Amino acid sequence: MKLKPLASGLAASVVVSVVGLADAANAATFNFSFSNVEGNTTGTVEGTLELPDGDFSGQAATSVIVTSAPAALGYTTPFDIIPSVVTPVANSFTVVGGEIDVAASQLALVFNVGTLSTSVFSLSFPGFGSLLGVNGNPATDGNNGVVDVNDTTLVFSNADAVSTPEPTSTLMLVGVGLFGMATKLKKKA
Repeated sequence: MKLKPLASGLAASVVVSVVGLADAANAATFNFSFSNVEGNTTGTVEGTLELPDGDFSGQAATSVIVTSAPAALGYTTPFDIIPSVVTPVANSFTVVGGEIDVAASQLALVFNVGTLSTSVFSLSFPGFGSLLGVNGNPATDGNNGVVDVNDTTLVFSNADAVSTPEPTSTLMLVGVGLFGMATKLKKKA
């Protein structure tokens, strides 16, 4: 029995696994949600944000995706805010023990999405709290928005905390298993 094709397949699976692990180690995904307390639009805003992996202070989110928002705001979800930012006011997060430190983190972005006029999004921003609004600043001018000035409903959770095997790791395990079986078959022959 020739092992050359099997060995090259194993080598390929190891390379794919290492590349996959390197990509996974570069970023951590966090879920967020907050509900209306002071605004005039009832409902909850949910989404994800991507930060560098590990513990750190003062790092910026590279992706902020709103996955659901009240229909009254007029957004088509999901949408990524970062590519639509007109004015980045603040974008700084601190992660300790794999969790976002809300007191040491803040995000405030002015953005345009689709045909909607200037919109505001913030998480834990001093004086504004957490908000998503259209047509100006819902915390000061009363326009449509989901607003929680004191962050009483703001929740972050580490989306990466629930560990599931990634496909490349599974592929590597299958490759190692096949290599072991082939070796055993070769010894019998």
